[in-house]
Amino acid sequence: SGDSCPRATSGRRGTMHAASASSIAHALRPAASARVSSARARASPVAVRSESGLFANKQRRSAFVSGAHLVPSSRLARRAPGSARSSALSVAAAAPAAAVTATMTSLQFTPVHALCGGALLGIASIAKLALTGRVLGVSESFKRPITGDVRGSDAAFVAGLLFAGAAHTAISGGVAAMPHEPMVPLAQAVLAGFLVGVGSSLGNGCTSGHGICGNARLSPRSMAYTCVFMLFGFGAATLAGTNAALGVVERSALNNVVYPAAASVAHWAALAAAAVAAFAALGFLASPRGTRAGSGVALLGKGLEEASGAPSGALSARQKKLDVVSDFVIGAVFGAGLVVSGMIHPAKVSGFLSATSAAWDPSLALVMGGALALCVPGFAVVRKTIKRPACAVDFSTPTATEMDAKLALGGACFGVGWGIGGICPGPAVVALASGVNPTPVAAWLVAMVAGIAVDKTLLRKSIPALA
Repeated sequence: SGDSCPRATSGRRGTMHAASASSIAHALRPAASARVSSARARASPVAVRSESGLFANKQRRSAFVSGAHLVPSSRLARRAPGSARSSALSVAAAAPAAAVTATMTSLQFTPVHALCGGALLGIASIAKLALTGRVLGVSESFKRPITGDVRGSDAAFVAGLLFAGAAHTAISGGVAAMPHEPMVPLAQAVLAGFLVGVGSSLGNGCTSGHGICGNARLSPRSMAYTCVFMLFGFGAATLAGTNAALGVVERSALNNVVYPAAASVAHWAALAAAAVAAFAALGFLASPRGTRAGSGVALLGKGLEEASGAPSGALSARQKKLDVVSDFVIGAVFGAGLVVSGMIHPAKVSGFLSATSAAWDPSLALVMGGALALCVPGFAVVRKTIKRPACAVDFSTPTATEMDAKLALGGACFGVGWGIGGICPGPAVVALASGVNPTPVAAWLVAMVAGIAVDKTLLRKSIPALA
């Protein structure tokens, strides 16, 4: 789901018609799940949306979106002897070439996609701390402007996320070549976004700030918040039937494992290497006159007390500009990790949170695992070896330690919103920029911002315990 987008056909109710060869030029599906029995094709005249996160076809391969080998759905029809073309099961079609009775999603377990996407998230999070001295938190980039703390770095980070989503769509052939992204009903999306906004504001974080960065810092507060939002996320997705709202087929994802092509893994590795090189270069440029030997010096801890002739405790104009540039690159790399891992697809997230479902998909556990595998040692090395971040006067990591009502309530609200909507702040920004089904995603984001504003301007003023 990160490097690939589940594909499906959609249309008004009616009988399924055969898709022409031209209309399914991009109708591709992972070979690992390409065979569909003729009996299933005759019995289920629906379009199954592949959730492996494989945003690629045989002609288009890139570091962002290459996936496993895919098979046109037209070939599927030929592989189903005895089934009529009019009832063929169209899988992962990129264009709405057929009218169908329903649009469904068949989840796939994508462990390599998840781990690789998680690694990109980890690289971006470590770079954020080393270069800017701040922890990566998507919701914070929305909360600060609402409270009057407007920073160019926050705008640059969000712009990087938007760039990742737009680049993903461009590489995949444009919006016309992308499948319709299933989302929960609009009213449910608005409620979900509002709850996520309130929860992330009360708890001072989300899946990135607490789930990755806070846990990587071994913060008990973040661990508690993560446990609460996971528990409520599982409960909300299960009780609200989010899988059903997203059209997820009750078919085991664990029996439908998809691995990326070797070329895809090579592309992701190249992207990760390029990201590390870019972050090292930014650290070098922020060092005094950019002339210290070794581009990794600023990232490995020599400190910048005498930065560019500025007195100790002050930043040079160059460092201030590089702080903004760094956040843009960090946002782009983080967004790429969300694409590769699959977190931009609500059905993928719901498949994980619906733990009692037959379609349970544990991929997202590996996303966080892949990120933490890098961030836990990476954060420790940064704090031990770097006296001062490359583009900041000092580190500004969270210092709160109390386990209070705000943390618990925030985790609960965030978890419920995440569970009934299947999306959180970072993936929502990337998904919006992809241009696929933008209306409910935009509504979700607006509701999230409203939730943050309501907490800051109303809840904390009217409820003493939340002040």
